[in-house]
Amino acid sequence: MTKISDVMGKLPFPPGQLQPKHIRKEEYIDSIYPPASPELSDLTRFIVSTDKMFVGTYQLGPGGSFNPPDLHPGDETYYILNGTLTQQNAINGQVIRAYEGESIWMPREAWHKAFNFEDEILRILFFIAPKAWDEKIPPDDYPHGDDIKAYKGKNNAKYPVLSSLDKPYKVGTTDDIGRWPVPGPEGRKDPMLFYRIREEDKLLNIYGHDDTLLVKFFVSNDLMHMGEFILPAGGKGPRLSPVDCHKGDCALFVVDGPVTVYLPETEEAFIVNVEDTMFIPEGVPYRLMNFTAKPVKAVFMIAPEL
Repeated sequence: MTKISDVMGKLPFPPGQLQPKHIRKEEYIDSIYPPASPELSDLTRFIVSTDKMFVGTYQLGPGGSFNPPDLHPGDETYYILNGTLTQQNAINGQVIRAYEGESIWMPREAWHKAFNFEDEILRILFFIAPKAWDEKIPPDDYPHGDDIKAYKGKNNAKYPVLSSLDKPYKVGTTDDIGRWPVPGPEGRKDPMLFYRIREEDKLLNIYGHDDTLLVKFFVSNDLMHMGEFILPAGGKGPRLSPVDCHKGDCALFVVDGPVTVYLPETEEAFIVNVEDTMFIPEGVPYRLMNFTAKPVKAVFMIAPEL
């Protein structure tokens, strides 16, 4: 079993040696978290870890949960691949649920704990930026047992009482790129709430003029950008996206595919199948191509800038 410390900051390449790579799902690194408590762990697969981002998946069986609660020095966003997630904020008592195809955003240093109350496997694609942990993995100052704020919690009185919170209906525009679902600094203020991004909460945009791509942002802030690229089928030849290039590292996790990723500078093409990932370092131009008879979709994760 690979230790988290073995791959942090050097997956798929060490610092200073980054290059594009098609990472097949068979190459993902299997582990459990937390490693010292296998009876309380989830099944984790590491995909990408650079100085800008950490990407992977984790899995909980029916009735499962990981313990202790976790937190990170970076923001974290989930995309639900399969099942239903119930997520608890261990400090303020917030509990939310997210379903397949939905997302949740958690600001940095927000304590969180996942539960699977269903009769099916729960699988989650996670994205943390800029990094997942400091020196201690897992952190050792987590809330213990009765310290969690919860229904009839024995120590609820030690925590502040929150005012009633309302979530207003929000209309998104292109100008909200970089501040969705809320500006990052605002979302990181106490009480550091979780945000559920349903289908109707995704920030929609169209990219390109002649070669158009549908973009659905789950989260877009000063530390990370995560969402869906959807490329339709049809045309005189393969459907292509516009050329894109980012000011941060990019990982593309294919949900509906295969997606062909073309690098115009080197004229390389990669056929990226479902649940494979394409890693594209900062500054490398690329295009998505659809040679199939149906729309294709990839979840994009970019940090820190688009």
